[in-house]
Parts: sequence; structure tokens; C-alpha cells
Amino acid sequence: MKKLIALIAPLVLLAGCSSTPDTVRLAAHDSFVISDELITKFEEQSGYELEIIRLGDTGSMTNQLILTANAPIADAFFGIDNTFVSLAVDAGIVKGELSEIDYSDVCFNYDIEWFETAGIEPPKSWRSLIDSKYASLVVVTNPRLSSPGLAFLATTFAGFETDAEVFEYWRNLRDNGLRVSGSWEDAYFSDFTRYGGDRPIVLSYASSPAAEVDDGEAKTAALTIECFRQVEYAGVIENSANTAGASQLVEFMLSDDFQRSVPEAMYVYPAVEGTDIPASWAEHAQGATSTLGEAAEVEANRERWLKDWSDVFDN
Repeated sequence: MKKLIALIAPLVLLAGCSSTPDTVRLAAHDSFVISDELITKFEEQSGYELEIIRLGDTGSMTNQLILTANAPIADAFFGIDNTFVSLAVDAGIVKGELSEIDYSDVCFNYDIEWFETAGIEPPKSWRSLIDSKYASLVVVTNPRLSSPGLAFLATTFAGFETDAEVFEYWRNLRDNGLRVSGSWEDAYFSDFTRYGGDRPIVLSYASSPAAEVDDGEAKTAALTIECFRQVEYAGVIENSANTAGASQLVEFMLSDDFQRSVPEAMYVYPAVEGTDIPASWAEHAQGATSTLGEAAEVEANRERWLKDWSDVFDN
């Protein structure tokens, strides 16, 4: 009951806050980053003040927007991705078209120095994480709350021919000491050894190593084989108080100024073709060499997959 109260309370508080005509409220996941300079530029160009409402990881944000559809807590959203977007569309919270803002490849990252010090060979693929030498070294995110977690779920189903093989892999992961964290932020910044945790292998993105370069030396590496291509969207929220301002905000996120900021601000690729990216990304943020899983498969199988996951990890 305490958990339920904790979830509902902030929704009630947020729902009670209505935007004024000169304010645009943006619902975003906790990893959204925009500089003060860009905020100022948007506000000067549009005449609206920007208010950012952070709603946890992608799954949590999507669920909260659906729960408050009759009294929207924001005017626009950023960060619903291709593993959760069908939920948002089916729930009727999206007004008009969705806009692709960025993309990246969901894959595992590992702490290079940790493995060198431990004298253990790092994994080459997610398939090898069930090996006993990686026991209690891996952290993933809950697919019910986290888009990387759901993306990995899709990857495993695409990576095996039968459900039985998928379940066997999951059970082996579980029995090998897998940790399931609630959000990407918790997994990366609390559990990952780069930030004081005890897990040197974390579910993240192929572009994440670009954030872990020190004096030109990479401190992490990504397993770029068989990753999931994740696309993040922005859009206007149906029945919101300021759809005109929301539309301007979405257009601003497609502008060259915002798109060029995406790599270094959020360590993902800009979705608008032709946008310049940092030269260092060619070395430290290469995309996946192969991908698995389709968003359409997630839409068709989400509830069954999540039940299957719960049967293995929650019982």
C-alpha cells in the first residue's frame, strides 16, 4: 500500500498544477538534458516559458501520462520510445504526429579497468553473460519500467528460435546472479562499477562509452553485436492546456541547434539526417554492428513477454 500511495501522490500534486497561457510544460524522462542556453533560445523565440516535469524512466513516464490523460500534467512529451509508443498512441494521449528526435542502440557496456584489474576476459556478446565467470557482475533494468529493459527483452526473443530457449537463457541469467534495477539511472549511476557500484557490466547504449573518455582514453566499451535500435519521440499531448506552445517546442527539438546538442547532452544520435556529430564519436560511440528485435514485435507481444519475464524473475 505504501508503494501505491507513493506513486499516486505525485500524480495528484502534478495534476493540480495547470499551465498558464505563457507556459509550456514538457514531460520528460530523467535522462533528458537541455542546456540553459537552449532553454533561453526557445523561450525568446516562442514567447513561452518552459517548465520541465521529470517522470522517471520511459515506462514510468508513459504510464503516468496515460493515468492522467483526462487531466494532462504536461503539454508535450519527450522520450517515449519505440518500445512504449504503441501504449501512448492506443491510450489516446498523442495529438497529431510523433516526431523522431534521437536514436541509439541498446546493448551492454563494461568497465574496461575493472576487467583488466580482475584478470577476467570481458564478454563478447550478451549471450555469454550466463557464463559462471560473469556471476553477479551484470545489472539490467526492469522491462516494465525501463525502455532499455524492454528492448533487451525483445532482443532475447529475436535471438532464439523458440520461447523455451529464451526462458532457459533468462533462468540461467537469474541463477548467475543477475541484478534487475528499476531504472537506467539506478543501474548506471548506482550499480555500475564506474560510479562506485559492484556491477562491471550494465545494460546501456552503444553510444554511452563516449561519456566515459578520460584524456582521450576509453574507460568503457560496448558489446555492439545483436543490439536493439531504440528511437525516442516527442509529441503534443491530447487535451493539454497549451497545444500551440507544445507544437512549437516539438519543432524546436527538431531544429539544428537542439539536434546538434543531442550527442554531448544525452549521448544519443540526432534523428535529423545531416546533423553534425562530434568527431570523437567515430572512435568512441560507434553504432551497433548488428541489431535484433523489431518495435512491431514488442507491440504485438508486450504483455505476454512481460508475464513470461515475471514468471522467471518475480517468482
